[in-house]
Amino acid sequence: MRRKRVLFLVMTLASMFIVAPIDVVSADQTEKLIEILKEKGIVTTEEAEALEKEVESDAASDAAWTDKVEVGYKKGAYIKTTDDRYSLKFRVRTQGLFSYEDPEDGETKSTFRVRRARLLLGGNVFYPWMKYGTQVTLEGGSASLRDAWIEAAYFDYAAPRIGQYKVPYSREFLTSAFSLELIDRSLANAVFSLQRDIGLQFSGQFFQDKFSYAAGIFNGSGANQSNQNNDFMYVGRIVYTPFGSYPYSQAALDTPDRMKLAIGLAGASLPSLDPGERDRLAGRLGDTSIVPVTSDVYQLTADIAFKYQNFSFEGGYHFRNIDPEEPTPFGEQDANGFYLQGGYFLVPKKFELAARYSWVDPDNPNTTENNEETEYTGGLSYYLSGHSLKLQANYSLFTTETPDDDLDDHVVQCLMTLAF
Repeated sequence: MRRKRVLFLVMTLASMFIVAPIDVVSADQTEKLIEILKEKGIVTTEEAEALEKEVESDAASDAAWTDKVEVGYKKGAYIKTTDDRYSLKFRVRTQGLFSYEDPEDGETKSTFRVRRARLLLGGNVFYPWMKYGTQVTLEGGSASLRDAWIEAAYFDYAAPRIGQYKVPYSREFLTSAFSLELIDRSLANAVFSLQRDIGLQFSGQFFQDKFSYAAGIFNGSGANQSNQNNDFMYVGRIVYTPFGSYPYSQAALDTPDRMKLAIGLAGASLPSLDPGERDRLAGRLGDTSIVPVTSDVYQLTADIAFKYQNFSFEGGYHFRNIDPEEPTPFGEQDANGFYLQGGYFLVPKKFELAARYSWVDPDNPNTTENNEETEYTGGLSYYLSGHSLKLQANYSLFTTETPDDDLDDHVVQCLMTLAF
């Protein structure tokens, strides 16, 4: 007990002598303090020697611990063990938006708002291949779970993932909202996207990583809720990248000297989908005016993405069939849509001009004919630090066909993105 009290006294005195920020009391300072205590008769020679050995042992133990841990920043703050068995990366993403809307049928309005605010945690545990990820949404004044998944990526060709995450369907939605070259995704994405769900998928790469795939079974009810019946949603996607890896990110920020190309194809089946079943973060299939009765729903999409030097292009086609199991005004119906989008850097990696055209014919068992929708969007982006810090300004014209006339809605948006 006496030795512990003396050691406490030594460390207390050391902290009083050092006025600079303290990381660790140096060995020289500790030895001097122990020598002073010995000279004043506070400790004996034997106690002083024992204290010196104990301090040396503690210092060696601390050094050994810090040698096993690495802390740093790489597209997010992280802490990891040097054997790669454990890691945790923390990221913050936020977007501030100003928008002005001038609808033909309604009043104009303008507002500032937090478009997106997200906290992301991810990494690996126990093994380098045992990965996890979570994402929490903060915009709107309340927190909600967006992603929470575990993946065992031991085999490159078959990695199982379970939890809640983006359904492996369309390229445009699989691309993060923080990696877009225009402020929002296309009109076609809004109509056909399957967004998020809870389930199990397998994904991987083969043929020298030129092909990648993902296929899964999901509740079919959307995010943050259990399956509402005994039917599931089945989704599969395959991508061909003949010239090497093509990340899910828009704009030719890397100014590739060689052409980059990705061609994707995906399909989804939602048998016996009930009205309103797809309730949260699940797209428009939860709208009871689109799925008015229990129906079999099938969707297909094909997409292409291309980058070369300062130019980028992306496009996608969507098809949906809704086959109701009960009588409806128009019975079985097909919906179609597509988008074409291109961007060019006027100043490489800094100043980009982009434009998009999107069209949909959203026929469904309740509504058909004279309901086509069109989007024309143009935008400028200034990248201060890639997609992590950028300023964007967009103008959009949305046209909706009605039995009497076409309605034109004008939207102007300005956005600042900060992601770190």
